[in-house]
Amino acid sequence: MVQPRRIRILTPRELETLTVERLLAYRAKALSLENTLAGSDYRDTAASLDMTFIWFKDDSRWQPLFDSILRELARKQKLRGR
Repeated sequence: MVQPRRIRILTPRELETLTVERLLAYRAKALSLENTLAGSDYRDTAASLDMTFIWFKDDSRWQPLFDSILRELARKQKLRGR
């Protein structure tokens, strides 16, 4: 069985180093995660998932990370417009 998508957690400092294009790709990857573990085929194997990654959008770390991505995108796009 193929494991679900996952995303490595980047700090705001790490996000600052990404280009707009890479931020957009990272945002897309965050959005591509499954919504919930409960609704996933992987609930029986949840204990084997590496919890240093975010696997599902219902992870409490997902929303703060996604908000950080959006803030950094807005900051960079504002800088581009100057």
